[in-house]
Amino acid sequence: MGELEGKIALVTGSSSPLGLGGACALVMAREGADIIVNYRKSQAGAEDVAARIRDMGQRALVIQADVTDAEQVKNMVDKAIAEWGHIDILVNNVGRHSRRRYTIDTMTLEQWYEALDTNLTSQILCIKAVLAGMMERGWGRIINMSTLASQRGSRSGDICYTASKAGVNGLTRALFHQLAPKGITINTVSPGIIDTPSTHEALSAEKIEEYLKGIPIGRLGRPEEVAEVVCFLASDRASYVTGLLISVNGGFYV
Repeated sequence: MGELEGKIALVTGSSSPLGLGGACALVMAREGADIIVNYRKSQAGAEDVAARIRDMGQRALVIQADVTDAEQVKNMVDKAIAEWGHIDILVNNVGRHSRRRYTIDTMTLEQWYEALDTNLTSQILCIKAVLAGMMERGWGRIINMSTLASQRGSRSGDICYTASKAGVNGLTRALFHQLAPKGITINTVSPGIIDTPSTHEALSAEKIEEYLKGIPIGRLGRPEEVAEVVCFLASDRASYVTGLLISVNGGFYV
């Protein structure tokens, strides 16, 4: 039996088996969890992840929802609960980082609010949607995904992405006191430069080579290396861990 046997996990933005969300879904399924696979546009990718989960002998429920929209988030959680009864684990994975760097003098308010909605508001909406059920059962795990830039700052001055992800760190710190007495832990995972399609979309090959020179381990991280930390935080092994930001960055920033 895996350490998540009998648990149900919602992983937002888990429609790519090569991405962080897909990796989290697959690693937790390996440990016995049934997974709600969320996608916004890529149904084919979500069905691929779901098929891999089912091949492990676990259940997978694919649900489309834009997690920046409160009504769609509510509908997603309501559908999952109608199908499976409850949600034990929430992994707030959805986030977006583009190759375009929006500095304070070049960004528009539209770009600012889009980053806030995608990277921060989406996490608040999902937490609000699952929280009542977790409180009622007296058990829950919430893992918020942040980023290295939220800790060390953006050398390019990318204010939209960096500030919105720093808000994720603050969100965890704002909630853990309230949730701990209810049997719910909440933590943040901050990945470094991870070898995913989104990384290669956001960073040029030259920029990745530049970053590699500063990573003591000497390579990009693998999605499953981040997912293993998420899986640990979702398990009873981490029952005394809450309110933390855990970096997974190969020593790039300490």
